[in-house]
Amino acid sequence: LLHFARQVVDSGAASADDLLALDAQTESRLARMAEDACARPKLTTVDEIARAVAPPPQGRWRDGRPAARPDGRGAEVLKADAKTRQAPQHMSRMISLTLAELMARDDRVVVFGEDVGRKGGVYGATVKLQAAFGPRRVIDTLLDEQTILGFAIGLAHNGFLPIPEIQFLAYVHNAEDQIRGEAATLSFFSNGQFANPMVIRVAGLAYQRGFGGHFHNDNSLAVFRDIPGLIVACPSNAADAARLLRESVRLADEDGRVVVFLEPIALYGVKDLHDDGDGLLAAPVPADDDRAAFGDPAVYGQGKDVAIVTYGNGCHLSRRAAKTLFEAHGVDVRVIDLRWLKPLNHGAIVDATKGCGAILIVDECRGAASPSEEIITGLVERGARAPIKRIVGADSFIPLGAAAYAVLPSEADIVAAAVSLAPTKSAAP
Repeated sequence: LLHFARQVVDSGAASADDLLALDAQTESRLARMAEDACARPKLTTVDEIARAVAPPPQGRWRDGRPAARPDGRGAEVLKADAKTRQAPQHMSRMISLTLAELMARDDRVVVFGEDVGRKGGVYGATVKLQAAFGPRRVIDTLLDEQTILGFAIGLAHNGFLPIPEIQFLAYVHNAEDQIRGEAATLSFFSNGQFANPMVIRVAGLAYQRGFGGHFHNDNSLAVFRDIPGLIVACPSNAADAARLLRESVRLADEDGRVVVFLEPIALYGVKDLHDDGDGLLAAPVPADDDRAAFGDPAVYGQGKDVAIVTYGNGCHLSRRAAKTLFEAHGVDVRVIDLRWLKPLNHGAIVDATKGCGAILIVDECRGAASPSEEIITGLVERGARAPIKRIVGADSFIPLGAAAYAVLPSEADIVAAAVSLAPTKSAAP
């Protein structure tokens, strides 16, 4: 400061007395501002603090923010994709088509990450986007997660709707403080005056075949579940990938929320549920206004013997197990796909499990610090009387090769657990 002051005086831009007067004025102004700040009302209740962590929905969360404008090439992109959108797609392609739809309708949406552009993503989830929208809106970044999330924070500050991609869930740990210490806490620091709206796409969870190890497979959500105000969505099929992604972008755009969109790698290319060619996990792109409302689970089946509460790969395995349970053991189940993993909608979980003789939680995360712990707590606190059991991953990192499956819940585990919860249904009908 002294060196700069000497340069100002030497250049003739101001005198030493001018600078001293400016310093005194600034000190006096800051003292008045400090007194004003000390006199403002303080946060005194849990409700007030909660509103600071995650402000209630307000439509447009900040006055003067740029409104959505269609991309000039958007109509051509959607027209070119029209036939593809009408055909059944697997999850990876569904995500790419939904991103194209979102980018076509709103030129503030920017997609970026490692290999998302020219390559179209490691698993094709951003294929053709850069060719359609150009390298200024679909950006290949450095191989550095701190840079990716820091770039997202900067874009969000300047009125864009960033959709960064973290290539693998295990890579989040290199930059988790960008989410915890910056993006998701800005609303709390500013008492809801400012936000960092974004949707962070993360390829994650386990069950990959022929690839992985703990650097490319992580089946723990603890890093996200520990961040107040953060939202986590996780689809288990192609149609829900579109519905959840649309709602995630709405939550960011209208409510200023930070959303983690967790994409199960093992389900990216899966179209079939039970038999080759059944196509039960694939779907055409849902209608434009079809979104998965924030917090709403999906329910498959109306069985009353056992309610299976699950998500992601666990939903896929549980829906497969449901067929075996009914045909081989006479156990009729309903499968409840949570879809929204944070915050958990405990009221919806209770409602979805009502009338069932038992509750089985299939949680592909590790047993410690997993969603199943909170699910069980929520059920018990809300008076659930049915027997409750959970299946979880081992408290281990994911090993390479066939050993990877040894630490994860299996379809056979689900069948055995459900049969044990409905002992009178042990024989085939």
